[in-house]
Amino acid sequence: MNEKKVKWGIAGLGNIAHRFAQDLTNNSQFGELQAVAARDSDKAQQFSATYKAVSHYGDYQKLAMDPNIDIIYVATIHPYHKPLVELFLSHHKNVLVEKPAFTNYQDWQDMQQLAKDNDVLLLEAMKTVVFPAYRELKVFLSKHEIIVDSIEASFGNESEYDPNIFVFNSELSGGATLDVGVYGVWLYCDLCYFFGKDVPLPSVSITTEHPEWRVDENVTFLFEGKIKGKISASISKNLPRSAILKGDGIEIVIHDKWWNPSRIDVNLRGKVHTITHDSGGGFEHEIDHCSVLLLNNEQTSSVLNTKISGQVLSILEQALITNGYTHLTRR
Repeated sequence: MNEKKVKWGIAGLGNIAHRFAQDLTNNSQFGELQAVAARDSDKAQQFSATYKAVSHYGDYQKLAMDPNIDIIYVATIHPYHKPLVELFLSHHKNVLVEKPAFTNYQDWQDMQQLAKDNDVLLLEAMKTVVFPAYRELKVFLSKHEIIVDSIEASFGNESEYDPNIFVFNSELSGGATLDVGVYGVWLYCDLCYFFGKDVPLPSVSITTEHPEWRVDENVTFLFEGKIKGKISASISKNLPRSAILKGDGIEIVIHDKWWNPSRIDVNLRGKVHTITHDSGGGFEHEIDHCSVLLLNNEQTSSVLNTKISGQVLSILEQALITNGYTHLTRR
């Protein structure tokens, strides 16, 4: 493998960008921070100084035109993803876009085609599936020829209503489905793909105690396929933080927080096998995965699978449309 490091840019400098930059500068083996950009040039300058970026811009166009950048992480909130992704792909930049990549499936299809046309990579930043503990679990399952037949996972936190926070803002495609439902649906679809099972259309229940917010507070997806699934999400309630997978003679618990897996207990016919890995900040795993792809001149990822990203977005979009929240999909 080439010893040089992949040069990253970051677009959008909110809270998640800070966490990403911390892992990029402190924990990444194959990536380094080259440039950052925000609409506020002072914010970009301060962010750059904090994480020692080489360049900073108060203009996304300038970031797109920077010849020293190999890949750009799009860290804005999801309703702003498409124009930025389109800009960067059009300038032949590889892109890692924060989840959910977009608010509807058509945008994903269009941007994947644009990436293909420009011979660059577009991946969705579903970091859970890149964590070492989760990847080791898959190795264990393959080695022991284990198949699960049910998956239950939830992601929900009790949050005080604040119209200035995007998850409560219908104009910014807030709500549980897109913000946190994406995690559990991704887990379900990823494991179905791993086991070679089809993903059925789920029945979806969306509830809200505050219809005036015009966002979905609570959502549950029920999958009745070869692998049954119950995936729940909420922006107003605390939900269990462990994921449970079951099969014939086996129970697997991905412990708190399951979406940042650091401990997994596999009870196989009464014998417990424990998988542990320091979860760290978590972003370094997806950073290094993408960096290695570029260093090896690979154009696809078997881990951040673009087929699964599209499948998940299609499920999320249909759930919102069917339950009267089409406005959140920005179609």
